[in-house]
Formats: sequence, C-alpha cells, structure tokens
Amino acid sequence: MRLVTSFALAAALLSVPAYAGDGPWQFKPGTTFTWECNTEFHYLQQGLTRAMGGNGRETTNGVTTEDPQWETITLKATVLAVGDDGAGRIEFEVAAIRIKTRFESSGVDAEWDSTKNKETDILGFKRYQAILGHKVTAIVNTDGSFRDLKGTEWPTLNTAGMKPLKKNEREEVAAGATHDPTDVHVWLNLIFGTTPMGKAEYEKTLQLPEDEKLSWKSDNTEQVGAYLCSKAKVKSTDKERAVKPEDVIIKGGSGGGGVGDYAIALCKAAQKKGTVWYSKKEGCLVKVEMEGATELAAAGSVTRTHFKWGVELKEKGSIQLTPGAGNTPSNPEPTPTK
Repeated sequence: MRLVTSFALAAALLSVPAYAGDGPWQFKPGTTFTWECNTEFHYLQQGLTRAMGGNGRETTNGVTTEDPQWETITLKATVLAVGDDGAGRIEFEVAAIRIKTRFESSGVDAEWDSTKNKETDILGFKRYQAILGHKVTAIVNTDGSFRDLKGTEWPTLNTAGMKPLKKNEREEVAAGATHDPTDVHVWLNLIFGTTPMGKAEYEKTLQLPEDEKLSWKSDNTEQVGAYLCSKAKVKSTDKERAVKPEDVIIKGGSGGGGVGDYAIALCKAAQKKGTVWYSKKEGCLVKVEMEGATELAAAGSVTRTHFKWGVELKEKGSIQLTPGAGNTPSNPEPTPTK
C-alpha cells in the first residue's frame, strides 16, 4: 500500500522539532533524489585449438565471441515521512530504462530506450519493459540500514503467444542473450549499504547480488559535480583473484545456461573492487563505481569476463507532498532485506 503524508502530518508524528537521526543520512519529508544506475557487461570466450608450426613450436588459435551489454535504470526516490529517530519512509520508482546489447557473432545491435518509446516490440527486452514504473517502498535508517522493504520482486510480463516481428529477427538474437534486469537489492545496497561508518578502515557486507564482504579504506575528499564528497576505496576480503571452477555456480545447474550465464557466474565469483563518494553536507550518496573481472580456462576454452556497477546522483530536490494516511517510519521492527 502506498503511504503518503504531508509536511504537517510528518511533523505531528515527531516528538522533537528536528529530525534526531545521528547517522550520515539526513532525511526530510518531500526530499527527492534521482539516481542513474548502470551496469556494463563484457565477456569474451576464446575456443582453443592447438597445432604444430613448421618450426616445431605449438601455436594456439581459436574463435572469439564477445557480446557486450549496457543497462541504465533511472531510479527516482521521494522521502514520504521521517520518524523521530530520523528514519525515512521512501518510495522508489523506475522512471526510465535504457538497454543495449551488441551481439558480435551476428553483427547486430538490439536497443531500447523508454524515454523514446515506453513499449518495445523486441520480445527479448520485454523483461525490462515490465519493470518500468515499478515502485518499491522502504524504511531506511540514518546509517543506511533497512527496517522494511516492500515491492522488491521485479514484475514480469507474460509473453506467451507473442511472436517476434519479422523486422526484429536479427535483433531478437542479441536481446535474447541479454542478462535479466539487475536485482533491485543491488541498487538499494549500492545507494544505502555504502554509507560510511565514520572510521578510516573497516569491513562491511553488500549484496551484489550475493553477500559480498568488502574492506573499506578512506581516501580523502573529492569533488563530484556540485558535491564535495568523502571518498573511500573498497575491495573484496574473502575471494581470491584466481577463480576456480568450483567457485562458478551457474543458474539452472552446472549444465544449464549459455556463455552469458557462465560469464555472469564468473563475475559473481570474482573479487570486487570499487570507489564510493558520499556527501556529508548533503547527507546522501553521490556516486559508486564497482567492478568484478576474472578469467577461467575450462573445457578447451578461456572465458574472460568484466562486469561494472555504477550509481550516480543526477538530481536532488524537493516537492510538496499530498496529504494522506501514514505512520511514522520508527514504528516497524527491523526486518531482513531479503
């Protein structure tokens, strides 16, 4: 159920005149954020063949396949109410989507931009069309932790009976190889789970989309657009750079999925590293860059994979809220994010 409240109602729900959260996030009713959330996925598979050259040396050749993919989700957030502990009740909406896959083996690009057309006639991209306009509500503490999450399962669109258009036959090959929309937990964890803890060095776990234990180290300050930010370097603590075959868990089992699924599994198993920029003055995350890259040789081929996640604050503003029913966010007990 959507909960909306006015400034007056939010103030009446508070026992103190100022929002008393002592964490980095400083929520105020009516504050809006627009984050652009991006992924970039590259994988390359090289099949190995061996032959003896005229000089007696062994040479290695093979067929290389690379199918890069780009995903951009515009996530708009509105603070609907603030509790006496500073926690914010926030509504998130998928406001726009851009998705592109370059399927090099067929020489075809498939692309959809919801700002140009809210529907796509490419069946392989209907998974993305289904999440456009979807809303998630959360109660977020001032330290960035969650007390409640609703609507985190992406909706799906029933494509049974739909047939690809003849004009899209080639594009469907590329679109069909595109990974599923990134789990909303990933975006929320990159936005809020990266909140600094006020220490020079520490460890923290993020869901990317599996739990990833990261070490954090402060790295001075840096200007990002209009925001002066504290900067931190992060990297995995519990994974080796050399991924082993047993580390790679493919969706649908070891025999399921194609090259793309295998590459995604490699990314999940790889060590992660990145940078976080947080504005203490604005009391919010400004930018995150995270990546995982590795390679693995198996079954006569080498697969190299590189996945990037990025979040950047594009706009921070405020709106006047419509009066309505709502409860102070400090009421619910803490609940897991999964």
